[in-house]
Amino acid sequence: GLTGRKGTGKYAGTPPDPDGMTRTEERMTKVTVVIPVYGVEKYLPACMDSVLGQTLREIEIIAVDDASPDRCGEILDGYAMQDSRVQVVHLTENYMQGHGRNLGLERASGKYVYFLDSDDMVTPDALEKLYALAEQDRLDGVIFGARVLYENQALARRNADFANDRNGDYRDRVYGGQELLDAFFEHFDWDCYVQKAFWRRDFLLEQGIRFPVRTEHEDEYFSFAACVLAERLRCIPDPYFIRRYREESVMTRKPHPKDFHGYFINYLRMTRLVREHGIESAGAELNIRHMIERMQQFYPLFRREARPEDWFKTEEEKTAYYRYVCLQDLSAYYRRKVDGIRDRIPEHARLWIYGAGVIGKKAYRALESEGYRIEGFLVSSTAGNPGVLFGREVRAADTVTPGPDDVAVIAMAMGEWEDVGKVLAGRGWNYVPFGNAR
Repeated sequence: GLTGRKGTGKYAGTPPDPDGMTRTEERMTKVTVVIPVYGVEKYLPACMDSVLGQTLREIEIIAVDDASPDRCGEILDGYAMQDSRVQVVHLTENYMQGHGRNLGLERASGKYVYFLDSDDMVTPDALEKLYALAEQDRLDGVIFGARVLYENQALARRNADFANDRNGDYRDRVYGGQELLDAFFEHFDWDCYVQKAFWRRDFLLEQGIRFPVRTEHEDEYFSFAACVLAERLRCIPDPYFIRRYREESVMTRKPHPKDFHGYFINYLRMTRLVREHGIESAGAELNIRHMIERMQQFYPLFRREARPEDWFKTEEEKTAYYRYVCLQDLSAYYRRKVDGIRDRIPEHARLWIYGAGVIGKKAYRALESEGYRIEGFLVSSTAGNPGVLFGREVRAADTVTPGPDDVAVIAMAMGEWEDVGKVLAGRGWNYVPFGNAR
């Protein structure tokens, strides 16, 4: 739930300049700044002051108090009382940043939207310069640079690479989104920080680009989708964004099961987007691989400490998660089975997997991942079986005459493969029992 009330709390930041907007002034809103807020009362005034002090005056701030447990709601209400450009939305329960950003985007009236975190800041001329460039070149978005404000030296040492200059130079031209994403990955320049991008609002709305909700690392998907679907983008090096590195933020806290959950949700969203839009991009492929690497990094922790039913709510998410579990937890088991029969498979063998059930599918994945040549699947009868699995034909065993290099891998339970082996041997097949390998 939410409320949109204006507060009565004492004004907590530097008052607006004398020439700031009053409540009776009406100007076209050029830029909406969306700020989700939670547990940052120490840093919030500096963030708000950096936006209200912009040289571009025709802006609005939509600040979403995500049921913050401290004084953030009161501080925001104080700003709203002093400056008509500030709108405050108070949520009655915590939804995490993605929901707040989506809510702000839906309520925005600016031609462009900028997403800022409530413990960070922007330079005084950032919005004026970004707006002018976007208007000049009719852009869907502008990607720009950052500088860092470290809370202590330990953080500075651990995160020294955050604001490094990009390796490539992109400043002198307009790019298509997929073209720019490919160039970023070619030069190792891609990052997903939504605070380093400035977007045309109608582009985001028309393309249906939103943040995943109730999960972390939500900017991974949003930034990927916005970049890959944009038609006109610029990338400039100017460090308009001021990132505050502090202890216990999302990027500096200890690993948590929510890390796996966040990357997994992003992976599902990315693969669906690529499939639905027919995207063929090396950068998109590499970004999805990056999600897989992140999932693998945090999966052991998630497996030890999390109950999947507490994290995955939709049938799509549950099905995808348990499929992932099978691939992760059973792959080593089935690779050991491959090792157990390796010395019984001739070097140039053409393999036929006998069995199109669960064990047959696992056998295919394990053998295929080890580089074996798999011709197809054999079954006792094609009735009730698919015609094709993994692009390989499923055939009745009595319709295939084996050649000298053909080997049948019997992928069946231990109590079944012996009888099948006798039948295959009678038809001239060489065979090995995958299901019984130790």
